[in-house]
Amino acid sequence: MKNKQLAMMVAAAALLGGAAYFLNKKDGAPSKESIAAGGKVIALPVEKIEGVVIQSASGKASLTKKDDVWKVEERANFPANYERVHDMLTKLWDLKTVQVQEIGQSQFARLELGEPLAGAGTKIEFKDKDGKSLGTLLLGKKHMKESGGMGFGGPGGFPAGRYIVQPGSTRVSLVSETLDEVEAKPENWIAHDFFKIENPSAVTLSGATDAQKWKLTRENATADWKLADAKPEEKTDSAKATPAATAFANPAFTDVLAPDAKPADTGLDKPTVITIETFDGFTYVLKAGKETNGNQPVTVEVSGKFVKERTPGKDEKPEDKTRLDDEFKKKIKGFEDKLAAEKKFEGRPFLIAKSTLDSVVKARAALLTLEVATPPVQAPAQPTPAPAAPANNPPKESAPAKAPAESAEPETSPKQ
Repeated sequence: MKNKQLAMMVAAAALLGGAAYFLNKKDGAPSKESIAAGGKVIALPVEKIEGVVIQSASGKASLTKKDDVWKVEERANFPANYERVHDMLTKLWDLKTVQVQEIGQSQFARLELGEPLAGAGTKIEFKDKDGKSLGTLLLGKKHMKESGGMGFGGPGGFPAGRYIVQPGSTRVSLVSETLDEVEAKPENWIAHDFFKIENPSAVTLSGATDAQKWKLTRENATADWKLADAKPEEKTDSAKATPAATAFANPAFTDVLAPDAKPADTGLDKPTVITIETFDGFTYVLKAGKETNGNQPVTVEVSGKFVKERTPGKDEKPEDKTRLDDEFKKKIKGFEDKLAAEKKFEGRPFLIAKSTLDSVVKARAALLTLEVATPPVQAPAQPTPAPAAPANNPPKESAPAKAPAESAEPETSPKQ
């Protein structure tokens, strides 16, 4: 038992010694004796924190708790991601020092512990419900642990901690957390819950051109999609129509604009309109503006008309009626809750990736099967036969050539 305790003490001493080495040598801090280790970095009344302001040279994110809901001020008080805010506060509350050093102000720049507006460091300020400051921290550079050029981290090593200080203090703490989630980017703090369109029955596009005006329908949830005004010779391509009809089954957005964003600036004064109806009684009207940096502003309006009474089956047994009625009421209650939740997304533009909208905003011809015309097979050319001789006029035989006449010798008179 004593040997085990001794081993643990040796390991702890090695850890602290290693941290001191990296603090003093690796990061260029002056070599001074460690003051403390293992203590809490901050001791704030967490229950009183109702505001957090994160600031860096690149931006600012202000998180405020209003009516028990965390919101992002830079996004017109759009709801914040509660889990992310809670996790950040919990991690900061639990931070313990690995090493504490007394460092002169002249060394702060080397550890990137300057004020954010000076171009270095990240500042976190905690506030109460009245906006009064409860405390502030400065996050500096990350502590890099050497990997010897092998394994994770590469030749430059990998992040193994971060330097933290309270403004005005010279006591710099090295902690084992890198705190990557503490970002001064408002778009990274907003809640990304969004509407979901389930069981669509019809999709109507009203685009800027006649080619982008069409409607897809299907008879039931398992039937193929068809163009509503297809001509007899036209055939809807199911492989092309299905992505257009299901593009918003689980949509995502990258950022949110203020409710008072000017339609002339976003292109929503002359929008492309997508109307989607579902078998459950929901109707979604999406309006898309002009593209900027790969995203398009989109507004959504949601309505619902749900069947209030269930029609009993023809052969339904009395003992089944109560159970089926309860299941039906529960289903309709779920639809009503979904409608109420999704109506909260009305009234402001969301930035959605253009690639998502491209699945729907396309020409009508792009939803049709292309018939490839096959050219007719031509028989190889045959040689032209010689004209046949007439049957009743056989060819005449050629007359034999006459032999040349023998030359006669002239007769001579006998000599007298």
